[in-house]
Formats: sequence, C-alpha cells, structure tokens
Amino acid sequence: MNLAFSTLGCPNWEIDQMLAAACASGYQGVELRFYAGSRDLLTTLPDFPGGVSAFRRRFDDAGVKICCLDSSVVLSLPETDLAAGQLWIDLARALGAPYVRVFGGDQPDGVSAEDWLKAAGEKLGAMGERAAEHGLRILVETHDGFCSSSLTTRLLEAAGDTGTGVIWDLFHPWRTGETPSETLAAIGRITHHVHIKDGFAQEELTLLGEGKAPLRELLTKLHEIGYDGFLSFEWEKAWYPDLPDPEIAFPHGAQYLRGLLRELGIPLG
Repeated sequence: MNLAFSTLGCPNWEIDQMLAAACASGYQGVELRFYAGSRDLLTTLPDFPGGVSAFRRRFDDAGVKICCLDSSVVLSLPETDLAAGQLWIDLARALGAPYVRVFGGDQPDGVSAEDWLKAAGEKLGAMGERAAEHGLRILVETHDGFCSSSLTTRLLEAAGDTGTGVIWDLFHPWRTGETPSETLAAIGRITHHVHIKDGFAQEELTLLGEGKAPLRELLTKLHEIGYDGFLSFEWEKAWYPDLPDPEIAFPHGAQYLRGLLRELGIPLG
C-alpha cells in the first residue's frame, strides 16, 4: 500500500507547499481536489505557468504521484452528461492520474430507486467506456446517496465494469452502520482507491487514531484481499475550517498510518 493526502485538507496551498509536505512526511501521492483556493481544477490547472504538462512535470520530478483527480460531477443531476466526464478524463490523462472521482448523488424527489440507479448507471457506464479507451477509470465514492455499499454495488452493476470502479471512503459506510467486513464483501473486488479519515459516527472528525473509526480492521481487510493501491488521507479542512491545519494533520496522519501498517505487518510502498 502507498500513502497519499487529498488537497481537500490544504485548499489554499500551491504546488511548492504540496510537494514539500508530501516529501517531508513520506507521502507517495497527492489526490487533487483543491488548488490555490479553487476546486475548479479544469480552469486553475491549465493556468499554471507552462500549463498542465509543467504542473505534472513538477510532480514527476519530485517522485510524487497524482493518484486521483477529484471532480464534482454528480451522476444523478439531470445536467450531467458524457461531456462533463470527458473534460475530467482529458485533464486526468494530461496529469497522469489513473482515476477520476465522481459522486453518485442523492435519489431525486419523485424518482424511483430503480430509475435513479438506471439513469446514474448509464452515465457512469458511458464515462467509464470513454475513460477505458485511455487506460483510466471513473470511480464512484461511497458518499451521499451511495454511503450504502449495497446501493453502490447496484450502481456499478447498472454501469458495467468497463472503466468503472469504487472509491471506498471508510467513514461514510461505517457511520451509517456498516462494518468494514460488510463493505468489503460488497465492493472489495471493485475498490481501486481508499479514503482514510477518523472521527465519530455523528460525523465529528478527528486526527487519525483519535476517533472511533475502525482503521485497524479496514487495513487488515484490505490486506487480506491483496489491495495494493493508495490510502488517501482525506482531511476535510476545506469544509471544516476549525480543524487543525494541514501542517499538523498531514505529518501526524503519515506517522500514524506507517506505524499502524508496521504493527499489522502490512508492507508500505
């Protein structure tokens, strides 16, 4: 397994701060959600001096992987179409990111669960097919209406497995009553990326190791199925400004995860 942090935890940072933090704390990857105060990466990254290729080159030179590109695409919104996904696929290709995150969204009022899943699945399937042409995947996060792994599974069944998959955010299925074992049984084989956070079931977030989220069980179960992707520390500083700063949270997160992996006998890197 490898370690990454999401820039959700450092929404105002620019590239020098990201790379310095990753290298100093031993993160092998960065998941891009915000850059320099903006989550409109489709606009901000092309404006980087030298363009997207220069941005990617800085990461390559530092030996840090852009492990996932987080869009705000919501499959259940009527206005979401293949064109919305294509913009993110193009940016992911330019950055060398293997995955684009999308949200399933909530069930719209007046729409049956069957129609909701069918419509969202068709959109995800079309985006996945386009992504697969370039060796990429579109990943749905266990979030919003898809905190339940059973619903996530049904969405992926509707979409098909070409260029699609899941980001398993441990926190959301757990806070709604699932254990890691139950989630793993449902989505383990289609999980390609993992979000790590800690806190309490009421969604109060804490530094890693200070909450009640079953991190030890999660890592054990992932190791049992041979997961060797990224554990991405998702510190939600952008949404909760009163959380400790990334200068505190990121080093702590890396140190905690390395220690826990070592204790569990799980190799890093």
